[in-house]
Amino acid sequence: MTQLRILAPVVVDYYAVPGSALRDPEAHARFWAERESDLDALLPRLAPQGPAEVAEPAPGTDAASAPAGPPPVVVLKHTRPRSSLNLYRSISAHAAERTLHVLTGRLRPEHLSERPGDPRWSGLVEISFRLYDHGLMLLEMLAEVDPWLTGPTDRLPARLDELQARAVELGERTAREVVRRYLDPVLALLRAADRDEAVLHAATPADDPVTAEFGEVLWVTRSLVVDPSGPGAEEMTRHWVKDVVTGDDRAPADRLLDGDLDHLVRWLNYLFLDRTGAGARMLPGDPFRDQWEALRYAQVFYGVLERIDARLSRILADSAAAGSRWELERLKGQLTRLSQRAELIIMERQDLSKYLKRAVRVEMDAILDFWDYEKLLEQPVHFKIELCGRRLAELAARRTARSAMFTDLILLGIAMTSILGTALAVTEFGRSIASDPEMAAYDLGRSALVAWVASQPADAILITSGVVSALLVIVYLFFRRDRSA
Repeated sequence: MTQLRILAPVVVDYYAVPGSALRDPEAHARFWAERESDLDALLPRLAPQGPAEVAEPAPGTDAASAPAGPPPVVVLKHTRPRSSLNLYRSISAHAAERTLHVLTGRLRPEHLSERPGDPRWSGLVEISFRLYDHGLMLLEMLAEVDPWLTGPTDRLPARLDELQARAVELGERTAREVVRRYLDPVLALLRAADRDEAVLHAATPADDPVTAEFGEVLWVTRSLVVDPSGPGAEEMTRHWVKDVVTGDDRAPADRLLDGDLDHLVRWLNYLFLDRTGAGARMLPGDPFRDQWEALRYAQVFYGVLERIDARLSRILADSAAAGSRWELERLKGQLTRLSQRAELIIMERQDLSKYLKRAVRVEMDAILDFWDYEKLLEQPVHFKIELCGRRLAELAARRTARSAMFTDLILLGIAMTSILGTALAVTEFGRSIASDPEMAAYDLGRSALVAWVASQPADAILITSGVVSALLVIVYLFFRRDRSA
């Protein structure tokens, strides 16, 4: 039996409030526990209700008579407060008491209405999704693809290529409907219960360009689970991983077929050799359970940091055209939030590594190392945060300098008018004393300077004030140029 397991990270509108579970673990757990009954009432209403809305039935089955079956299931994971004591009770399981994801959803094919109508996809047997804190959902699907691959051996490479293309299409279409039909109503229910935003951030504004990304997959990974003793197993193995480069002297397919490896998780096309017949359900105790769990964690950390990296690039582009104070403040706010989230993601990976089962941690680190996670994402994110900070500081300094120049010009204008006003006031005062005997009684001494100014013509006063003001302007420009240099 050959099975295909799809794993796709999906961008969603969910951002947890940083540190909410650590500040008040009891209140955090109580919030999630109190939502369980509301979700149980909501989920049956979300599935397709009538034959017109139900997906293409299996061959030989009448759509009108297709059984409704059990409703969708969403299990909340953070309903109990976490304790930090006595965590390492077992070395065969994770020591972390709280999962990285906040909920898990399980669906059946009948719960979707937009599946491709090709009867060969009737082998779809499992659909699930997991929601993570940083705007990411992992969609998982399992399909039995023996009917797709049956036929002459010489046509097998072409059928595998078509299988890969259909897997990508199926992942994209299913992700959009899962988010639209199930996840968005669930998130709306959670936000309605969290008016104070103690657990969830408010929904992204409708005019934010990021909203166009919600429901879209970042990529679709294709994991082929092959029985090495089955027909065409060697041809499948060689073709499925033909584009994978590992850096070893021997080709990956040769190492798999010779028994040196039993699985290969490197880049998008993954392969597991199922020598025990356990299948691809990846249940506890199955041979590849640890490797699959490690792949989930690797996809999450790579996906969430990749989104931050892309948004930081957008902030850099916006900062190049920013001019108004409002734009600068908006960009500063976005940079601050993204910087905090990036640091939180990096810390979460380091913290989680302490509590993961050793086999899972080793596999996760190996996957991320092969993807050059630190070189391609962590280091660029830190660099872009610093670059964005410098760019925003430059824009703010330029705006501050422009404001200072306007302030200097205003003060210079006030100084120029003050010189003229003072000269005219002294002239008027001197002439008033000379012509008013009553005011002369208060002049206890003769002022030659006031008398001289009072004796000057008005034109001379104006010209002198203008010359003094021009000298002030020259002095101002000289010192400003010196400061700029």
